Amino acid sequence: MKIKHIKNLFVVLAIFMLPHAYGNESAETFPTQTVKIVVPYIPGGITDLLGRALASRLEQKWGKSVVVENKPGASEAVGAAYVSKSKPDGYTIFIASDAAFLANGLLKKNLTYSPEKDFQPIMRLAEGFGFLVVRPDIAARSLKEFLDMAQKNPGQVTFGSEAVGSPSEFRMRILGGLSGGYKMNHVPYNGMNPIVVDMLGGRVDSAWLPPHLAKPQIDAKTMIPIATNGPQRNWMFPNVPTMVEQGYVGADLTFKMMLAAPAGTPRPIVDKIALAVRQIMKDPEFDKQYVYINGYTTIADTPEGFQKYLDETRPALAKIVKEAGFVVQ
Repeated sequence: MKIKHIKNLFVVLAIFMLPHAYGNESAETFPTQTVKIVVPYIPGGITDLLGRALASRLEQKWGKSVVVENKPGASEAVGAAYVSKSKPDGYTIFIASDAAFLANGLLKKNLTYSPEKDFQPIMRLAEGFGFLVVRPDIAARSLKEFLDMAQKNPGQVTFGSEAVGSPSEFRMRILGGLSGGYKMNHVPYNGMNPIVVDMLGGRVDSAWLPPHLAKPQIDAKTMIPIATNGPQRNWMFPNVPTMVEQGYVGADLTFKMMLAAPAGTPRPIVDKIALAVRQIMKDPEFDKQYVYINGYTTIADTPEGFQKYLDETRPALAKIVKEAGFVVQ
């Protein structure tokens, strides 16, 4: 009889321990299985390239498989929604930009995730200063000339972006608002590479391109840079002035790549991921090969730094959106 009670006790204890063994894994043993990095773009872009480089280094560091899964669409909203519904155990993490964490909440109706509530910040990875480029046959050679052309020819000047509601579209609409009203014709794509193809084919007049895509075209003179979007000039082409230098104050919208986990991910595991990623990002060889060479600057801050950035940027961005007359789509 006692043996039966003892067996029953062991069964109860085993059932009780299961969620602790598998649902609340300690940071000391993490990871014990494959870690997935979700990238909200098609393969080949700078976010995907950085994600794959991090995956390779993390795999070496942890001795466990780390893979990239591409979930493109809806200006990062598809990937963001997927991650937000993933188990908060550290085995799914998310590389995205201001679109997923900031702009989508201001610009999109019926989001299937909450930018404010569904993520645990890990760190801001890097910051990029893109170039606004035009085809050589477009007469404008400055930001003012280009925006004046759009004002005088409503709907005839086109620009391509990586998606509806993307950082590129957001930036162009703000510029339109600062120059007397948005008058351009937006052509959305699914990623950046198709924009380059269509610009070279004469089907799109302009685009904001990340440095690694803009540089070969600028060097070949197949595209002309007329502005950069950072607070300072980009080292790749120091003769290209910033938007602020050209009189468009309030239009400093750099592209940031940021790393997050689903909300509820245990903080010790978040800290372990952050430490490993920070060590990789701060490695001079890694920075040169995957960040600096592509025209980006490493940030690699803390979860608190990332959260502070979100808290400070959200109200400022909401003000810009309101003043620029954005219509929620």
